[in-house]
Amino acid sequence: MNTPLLHSAGGAFESPNDSATVAVAILADYQLRMKISVQVQSDHLERISKVRKPIIAIAELIWNGLDADATEVRVEFEHNALGGLERIRVVDNGSGLDRSEAEPAFANLGGSTKRVQGRSHEKRRLLHGKAGKGRFRAFSLGASVFWRTTFCSNGSNAEYTITGSRSELGSFEVAEPEVSSQPTGTEVVIEGIEKNFPSLEGDEAIQEITQHFALYLREYPDVAIVYSGTKIEPGPIEELVSTYPLKTFTSQEGDQVQAELTIIEWKISTERKFLLCDAAGFALAEMPPGIQAPRFDFTAYLKSDFLRELDEQEALVLEDLHPDLHKLLENSKDILREHFRRRGAEAAANIVEQWKKQKVYPFEGEPRDIIEETERQVFDVLALNLNTYLPDFERADPKNKKLALQLVKQALEKDPTALQTILQDVLNLPQEKQQELAALLKRTTLTAIINASKVVADRLNFLAGLEMLIFQPDYKKALLERRELHRILANETWIFGEEFHLTVDDSSLNEVLRKHLALLGARSDDETQVSRDDDSVGIVDLMLSRVIPQPKSEEREHLVVELKRPTKKIDPDVAAQIKSYAFAVAEDERFKDTKTKWIFWVVSNEMTDAVRREARQKNRPEGILFEDEENRITVWVRTWGQIIESARSRLQFFKQKLEYSADRDSGLEYLRKTHNKYLPKTAHTHRIH
Repeated sequence: MNTPLLHSAGGAFESPNDSATVAVAILADYQLRMKISVQVQSDHLERISKVRKPIIAIAELIWNGLDADATEVRVEFEHNALGGLERIRVVDNGSGLDRSEAEPAFANLGGSTKRVQGRSHEKRRLLHGKAGKGRFRAFSLGASVFWRTTFCSNGSNAEYTITGSRSELGSFEVAEPEVSSQPTGTEVVIEGIEKNFPSLEGDEAIQEITQHFALYLREYPDVAIVYSGTKIEPGPIEELVSTYPLKTFTSQEGDQVQAELTIIEWKISTERKFLLCDAAGFALAEMPPGIQAPRFDFTAYLKSDFLRELDEQEALVLEDLHPDLHKLLENSKDILREHFRRRGAEAAANIVEQWKKQKVYPFEGEPRDIIEETERQVFDVLALNLNTYLPDFERADPKNKKLALQLVKQALEKDPTALQTILQDVLNLPQEKQQELAALLKRTTLTAIINASKVVADRLNFLAGLEMLIFQPDYKKALLERRELHRILANETWIFGEEFHLTVDDSSLNEVLRKHLALLGARSDDETQVSRDDDSVGIVDLMLSRVIPQPKSEEREHLVVELKRPTKKIDPDVAAQIKSYAFAVAEDERFKDTKTKWIFWVVSNEMTDAVRREARQKNRPEGILFEDEENRITVWVRTWGQIIESARSRLQFFKQKLEYSADRDSGLEYLRKTHNKYLPKTAHTHRIH
């Protein structure tokens, strides 16, 4: 039986008819076919077929070619007359897939023969694909995928096709092989592309592919990857390649975890990446490096068979770190920080040598010990920043330069973490901002400006930290109402309103009365308890007070806050409790004739539907459970979401002007610094990244 396929010099599909009919022609001509079914749940295949970044699917197909001993893999993009992406081809000159191996290769998800082999057949290269997932990820790009593969059998070449569609992910059709005069290799064609995938083309895509395959191409320099007409060559754009072994540790399962970190610094500007790889350097996942390294563009490759094991177990999830993975990442970041601290010092060496010749360098002789050597390295990096951010510094008078470097040295000794920020954000202010700062300093002090900004920053950090405690599941479950949440809020009462100040903290209603009378300048000798209807004595969590601006100074307003732990919904029983507090105050004869307004809040994460309906009454603001105008008492139900949003809204204007961004880590850091003894244990053990 003759095949109608004609091969171009590039190895791409061609047909006497329109190229869009290629797949149809193939299917029509082959009459003997084998059906392959993958024995796994369809929803599992759908999860595998989805990738976070389209280029990962392309990378998987390139790896498949390399695993087949290809010396060249080409990726081509074909567009229609309107410029839309119509077809993607990945062509390799590898050994192809023997027809006898097609069924086990496509049917056994997770059972690939590569897992056993470890290395390729002919060239003995390290293999990468070991779980058989790569072919499914091609369906994230197009609705249909077909493979044409040419292999050597008994001294002659034969070719056949494999076709699959997204609508039937677990099913593939395999044609019978035909004798072929073409060299061995495989071509993968993706069609039915529904969008253009701009991230697959252009300089950024080429750089991303370069980052993915840099280690492999260094290991096997005879391999060529041509991506959209551009040969991938990491070497010319590599500034430095460094490899560090990580300290071996024992995993939770009792296995020895070994890993290695390779850092490639690039000569060109590129997105920094931290790639999690198997021991051979195959990228399984990526994440931001999470370190500061000014002026360096780099990719970090964490390599370990342990990462391959996690990936195959579907446990390589960065949003919910495995404890052993967390340990690996922390050790890697420590090495990264040390590497770039040392590299920063090296970059500064030439300028430092000039300063030494000019006799303005503030250190003399050789370092006495490792501590002074480290101190000098840090100084050199920061001094280089001074030279970078102040272009006129190098042209300054030697006396002024020597004085400036001496000041940097002294500042470094007192507060090394703050100096670089000062150099970047204060010394390098634009001219107009320098003038504004000078004008401000004529009317106030720099300390006052810093203090005012710190108040806003601290409050934004507190809101970010409070959200974690209130809403994040592991914190919410552990947070205690009275010993922890209560104690923290007693020192952050501004969250309820700037106009209040704390007067009572965790006292009985009897103490509320005593404090209230004291505010009015009176004293009560009556020791009678202020009791609720059931004769019990209520405990008030927080009472805040303010003087209402009135002609008569005795006008006062009190806010009484009843706190519930985040896991406790405000239900009818809780609503009845807070109303009983209000009734006790209203009915006590000692309060009836005082000109005081009482506001009671009960606060938690959520409320039941019954309470929500009660708090939504016609002709009164939403949230009011009870209102007594005669006795000047109002009872409200509030959620933490409402309170935090209100507080954040009050700070919004200052936040925008301050250009300050609070996140979970800065929030947790603030809570630890300010309220550490009141935090649940989970907040002490959580690592800040």
